[in-house]
Amino acid sequence: MKVSKWSFGEQLEHLFLTSHYVLDRLEEAMTGKHSSEWMGFWGAGLMTAGFIPRGVFPTIPQLVPNSGTLAHVEPLRDLLLSRLSRIDWSLDQIMASRGRSRHPRMKYMTASQWLFFQDVHHRHHLSIMRDIAKASR
Repeated sequence: MKVSKWSFGEQLEHLFLTSHYVLDRLEEAMTGKHSSEWMGFWGAGLMTAGFIPRGVFPTIPQLVPNSGTLAHVEPLRDLLLSRLSRIDWSLDQIMASRGRSRHPRMKYMTASQWLFFQDVHHRHHLSIMRDIAKASR
């Protein structure tokens, strides 16, 4: 039985791509822009349930992995480490920010909502990765 259409490596590459995507959205939200915009139905659902069902939502095209090989994963990892080391916001600043940035399905989210989304999203894919590893034994 196949757990996912993506390999373990492709799941990992997707997590790195998503981490960069969310950092971009956080940077935008931290500017204070779009503070009067609202979250959509799917965003409210994710914030309430804290869960992403498997296989329900198609992946945003720019977050589809290329190969899942080290050739694609390592540069994403290295750039992410560099970007994270340069962040100068505190958690208090993130929580206080009223700016928002847009997700294609969930609409506008604050920086703190993006952090929550990232946690839910990563847990979703880590669960899939555990199941892939388990199925390969």
